[in-house]
Amino acid sequence: MPRSTNPAIAEAQNSVRSLRLLSAQRRLYADAKLIHNVRLAVVILAGIVSVALALYFPSARAPIGFGSAVVLLLISIVGSARERRKSKEAASVQEEFDTGVFQLSWNSVLADRPTNSLVVEAAHRHKGDGLADWYSDTESLARPLDVLVCQRSNLAWGVSNHRRWAATVMAAIIAWIAGIVVICYFLELSFPSSISAVITPLLPTFREYIEMWRSNVESIRAKEKAESKISDIWESAMSSRRLPSVAKCREVQDRICVIRQTNPIIPDWFYWAFRDRGEKVMRVSVADYVEQARSKGMA
Repeated sequence: MPRSTNPAIAEAQNSVRSLRLLSAQRRLYADAKLIHNVRLAVVILAGIVSVALALYFPSARAPIGFGSAVVLLLISIVGSARERRKSKEAASVQEEFDTGVFQLSWNSVLADRPTNSLVVEAAHRHKGDGLADWYSDTESLARPLDVLVCQRSNLAWGVSNHRRWAATVMAAIIAWIAGIVVICYFLELSFPSSISAVITPLLPTFREYIEMWRSNVESIRAKEKAESKISDIWESAMSSRRLPSVAKCREVQDRICVIRQTNPIIPDWFYWAFRDRGEKVMRVSVADYVEQARSKGMA
């Protein structure tokens, strides 16, 4: 009789150590989101103020427009670098969690193990709950199929969230463009004046939005490719009734680790708006996989 991962993923993920790792990664991701949100707010608000000043002082439109654009672009670039560093720290902590509960080896080529001090300090700063039962119960599903199902759930959840957010960001970009056209039309600005007074000061804002859209689209593609790989492994196991090697799961985990290191930020309010729906879909999906494996004698 095939055996599940021991201790079971459903049990291991709720250990004291696992919950500390989840607390730490959530806090570190929250740090990255804070940097992202502050940078975005500064760039947008300063851009709007710059537009207002350029329109109020026609003789100084060029220096105000181009000067503000340069400063805000620098703020955007520097802030992005700090955000990426925090995101990578969070990704390494989440990789530590996954490799622990999945019982997979650590790939030191992709990431350095997070230090214990980083984990403890970040976990201590975390406030809130909702960390228990991170993955749905895979019941008696044989190893490493139980690992594959959890990995697939992780990717599927991410794809749906990033697809929704990418569409939202694109709608915001279109709204910004429409707003600029309306402003320039009603103020009867010439093309050169529109460039220096309105478009140039808002270039850093457009950079932020376009980068958000682009990174989310890239994340969707990367996760769909990883999910496709899992599907191939799963279908091969079901058709042959032979368990895949644990090395296959490590290959999938490599892709997940790389994706997490560059994963774009999704606002908390947007995440929580769809969280319950996503969890319901994940539970039903996992139950379907367990039932399929059980029919093949692999659970």
